[in-house]
Amino acid sequence: MFQDEFCHIHSTHAFEGLDVIDAQFTNTVFGKHAHSEYVISIVDRGIKQFYHKGKTHNAGAGDISIISPDEIHTGNKGDANGWKYRAIYPTEQQIKDIYYEVYGQNGLPTFKDSVIQNPRLEQQMQLLLSKIQSTDALLESEVHLELLLVKMMLQYGSVKRAPTQNGQALSNVLLARDFLADNYRERVPLDKLATLAGVSKYHLINEFKRHFGLTPHQYQIQQRLSHSKTLLKSGAKPVEIAMHCGFHDQSHFHKAFVSSMGVTPTIYQQQFFTR
Repeated sequence: MFQDEFCHIHSTHAFEGLDVIDAQFTNTVFGKHAHSEYVISIVDRGIKQFYHKGKTHNAGAGDISIISPDEIHTGNKGDANGWKYRAIYPTEQQIKDIYYEVYGQNGLPTFKDSVIQNPRLEQQMQLLLSKIQSTDALLESEVHLELLLVKMMLQYGSVKRAPTQNGQALSNVLLARDFLADNYRERVPLDKLATLAGVSKYHLINEFKRHFGLTPHQYQIQQRLSHSKTLLKSGAKPVEIAMHCGFHDQSHFHKAFVSSMGVTPTIYQQQFFTR
């Protein structure tokens, strides 16, 4: 990390463990990556610039950003001073549970706005973050988290529906995606993946990237990173995790992890065992 940068990550007791980040970056650049959870962040200072949903966005102080699972995005400074922000990472299941509470049916919302400017939501986010680190305020923080997610869903969310057009093409790439998710540790040849999906290699790459914003290989790397975070939290050694999750070596794991999280695997892990 560069001078004056920091990245503190921890899991709360609320919602069966909710990852929270408090970070400041001045020169770190995050390449294209995705998360398995929702990422809801608020900028405390400076400007965060990021690419998401085909556009470049600038989020300033008080602005809230929301990125859904598996959505490709980047991250870098929007001005010379960099940016400081905090974020929470609700899981897809947590959002599904909230959706059921609100609408009485199963569903999953999608959010069209990458950046939200709403003083009331900003206040709700600030209240949540002020309480979430206190073990004495467990119930209070859970209340604030519930209110934040419900308000965001009602005001900015919509039901995530499967596309009705070109259904067979989508079915093919979904089959390939699920296979990669189930076999994230393995070296899967492209021709095997294309044969499984019943399409040509060229068609698979194009359709996969069109639907998910990543090539099949890039998607598999994101799956490996997602599993690696779970193992780091459990106390496994980074060198063992690199091999377990299918990375070529520890150097490859290190580079991919820093590009996604902004900190090394070792620093990420230490923050869960020093609190």
